[in-house]
Amino acid sequence: MIRWGILGAGNIAHRFAKSLQYEEDAVLYAISGRSQEKLDAFQKEFPCEKTYVGHENMLADPDVDAVYIALPHGLHKEWALKALEKGIAVLSEKPAALNEAEMKQISACAKEHNTLFMEAMKPRFLPAYAELKKRLAEGVIGELENVYTKICFTIPKEAVGKSYHTSGKDGGALLDSGIYCASLIDDLLEGEPRFIQTYSNYFGGVDWYVDSRMRFDNGTAEMEVAFDRTAPRNAELTGTEGSVTIIDLHRPQTFIIHKNGTDEEVTVPYENDDFYSEIHHFDELLRAGKAESDIHPYAAMEREAHILDRIREQFTKYNTSDLEVLETQEKLLSMDTFTNEDALIFGKAIIKEVQKYDGPIAVRIDRCSDDLTVFQYVMDGKKASNLKYMDGKKQSVLDSGHSSAWVYAKYMMDRSYSKWINDGIHLISGGAFPLYVKGKIAAVVQVSGLHEGKDHELIVKALAGVSGTKVPPFTKGIG
Repeated sequence: MIRWGILGAGNIAHRFAKSLQYEEDAVLYAISGRSQEKLDAFQKEFPCEKTYVGHENMLADPDVDAVYIALPHGLHKEWALKALEKGIAVLSEKPAALNEAEMKQISACAKEHNTLFMEAMKPRFLPAYAELKKRLAEGVIGELENVYTKICFTIPKEAVGKSYHTSGKDGGALLDSGIYCASLIDDLLEGEPRFIQTYSNYFGGVDWYVDSRMRFDNGTAEMEVAFDRTAPRNAELTGTEGSVTIIDLHRPQTFIIHKNGTDEEVTVPYENDDFYSEIHHFDELLRAGKAESDIHPYAAMEREAHILDRIREQFTKYNTSDLEVLETQEKLLSMDTFTNEDALIFGKAIIKEVQKYDGPIAVRIDRCSDDLTVFQYVMDGKKASNLKYMDGKKQSVLDSGHSSAWVYAKYMMDRSYSKWINDGIHLISGGAFPLYVKGKIAAVVQVSGLHEGKDHELIVKALAGVSGTKVPPFTKGIG
């Protein structure tokens, strides 16, 4: 009989305890937490032999065979290491660690003590996922070309900053949802990610929205995760002979094969619930005396974390090469003259280009010689605050001599750089671009409304389109 302990008594612990009841030859033995009152309530709902105030007290119990870590993300590594060092097997809620370095520490500790550790990456263990992998191996959609993953949901404004999900080093959409996406990408694509384009909404130390497009050795991938918008949480696999839609990527039961103009819906229900398969697999490993999962090995957990680390670098780490790309854009889009007619042409080009994006914008072009607005257009849904926001971005251009995207990147490299950004909360992002004529800024083009670096991208694409100039893209997220 495998005697389980649970570290933490929150919602996810309740779901685990409920699912554990389906497992033969395993039992909930103990629960640990910070409050005896909370532990008593948990024990009343899910009877267990022991309750411990303080996780270290439960780990000192020699009768505990395995623990499930149901704690905030930032505590996973600490308690995994403490359990492994005592020879206690660990099933950790995802993400197993905050980054690749932490994950490698855990892997090394598990191997040193010859003790089983596994991340609770539910999708990998579900019957529907096994059937999907079988169909893909049989070539149902030919050679895989692209993996598109998307898990977006909205956190209520009143909850922002009140939990680890939206604040601190263990917050953010990448760690919460992106880990599921990274797991699928890791399982299907090979090699090191090479970045095509990343968009991000990052402030207060937390990523609220990320859309990152990558190239791997055997295909491309896109990961889109968010706390600030809602969308179907699906994945799309595209191959040379068809495609597959995975419904509810984080807990799939159904996938749809699109091929030759027909749709085949394949549904393979859970065994009991979405937690059971991972619990059963873990128990089987323990009974067999194995120290590593063949379905979700340490190398996979490390690579998941590595992929997220690399994506995070695309909107938190900038270097002189990034500044040089932005400066090159400015040089290539400089002009011999600037007239009101030019402003009209540029403004119309921006409005036309915005149709390829996902939201309304405000556009303004200000002439610097007399600070006159020579073009302005405000789409429905934009407010006076959008124009006010432009003022700050415009001033950063005039102060720095570069685009507001350049100012943001420079600030991320040197936090003392800009007076326009304070306390890590972005008051400046992309969206204001200098038009140089004979070495001086003749006008500032401003766009507000798209965020995530798309404001800057929109301006550059529109200006490049008008002038017929090939301009290098800036592939990292801005703001």
